Amino acid sequence: MRNEVSKLDYTGQDIFCGLDVHKKLWSLTSSTSHRIYETVTIGSPLVENTLKYLNKKFPGGTYHAAYEAGFSGFWAQRSLTEGGVSTIVVNPADIPTTHKQRDQKTDKRDSRKISSSLRSGELSGIHVASVQAEMDRHLIRQRMSISGSERRVKHQIKSHLMFSGIPIPERMDKRHWSRRFISWLKVIQESRNDVTLRMMLDRLDLMRGLRLRALSELRKLREEQRHKELYSLLVSVPGVGMLTAMILIGEIIDIKRFSGIDQLCSFVGLIPTSKSSGERVRTGEMTHRKNNRILTHLVQASWMAIRQDQELQQKYEVYTQRMSGHKAIIKISRILLRRIRWVWIHKEKYQKAES
Repeated sequence: MRNEVSKLDYTGQDIFCGLDVHKKLWSLTSSTSHRIYETVTIGSPLVENTLKYLNKKFPGGTYHAAYEAGFSGFWAQRSLTEGGVSTIVVNPADIPTTHKQRDQKTDKRDSRKISSSLRSGELSGIHVASVQAEMDRHLIRQRMSISGSERRVKHQIKSHLMFSGIPIPERMDKRHWSRRFISWLKVIQESRNDVTLRMMLDRLDLMRGLRLRALSELRKLREEQRHKELYSLLVSVPGVGMLTAMILIGEIIDIKRFSGIDQLCSFVGLIPTSKSSGERVRTGEMTHRKNNRILTHLVQASWMAIRQDQELQQKYEVYTQRMSGHKAIIKISRILLRRIRWVWIHKEKYQKAES
């Protein structure tokens, strides 16, 4: 009598997939409500082979997947979702991890951990921007990256001068590098035939050119129809300039994804750490979990705001009577963020309070 093999059918069952994503290989661990399966290695083409494996191993199932945010971006999330796998990207810090797992970290353990956490409902995904919004954000971040590279080259030039025993004239030793100062550097380079300094100055010229190009592209971006109205609202807030406004647009994308000001402050990094035991509650420094791009420019905008807005200046003076200026400006930053959220949600320009 011929043996009949029953056909696999997972219709109505949820399949939870933990992915440890790398450049050429993925580690995939699948689990159901009652079992965790062996980890498999997926090769290129990564998405296609993942879909083939799931359809063959768990035909008819409802697929869920998760992987850590990182270098791979969101393309895998988009491709898997299009292929019928409900996929989220999670912050690595949100994945429950034991001390043993941290000490004995492997791709297999990571994928099993993600699968198990996804099955138990312990994971929530971060916001996945649209392709267009992601491209806008890349441009804004590139502008910031170029500025950082330019600052590093400037520090290297000054360090080179100091190491070579070349004093900078006091009238030129300013934060802003004038044309006169750069001309002086070129004279020093030619007189000493300093090849190293010449290469540094060439890098500086390149970075300055790229920064101006990026600035021109940002000006075009702010005038596009999808950003023009919001940009005009944001720059109406005292202290918020072009770069800060574009960073807010590029990083936040959709203000309505935050249920309130506390959630928005948490995303930016304006929430202090806290520890409680019994009736004792200790509040510490600002949390390390933050969007440093927004936070840095928001603090800079707050310094500008207290010079432009009398109400904020008075609040800052009151705060500094009982805390340091650094802590006071963090409080001002929270107020400024509240104003930014208000104009964004209500679509009305900010109006200063009359004196």
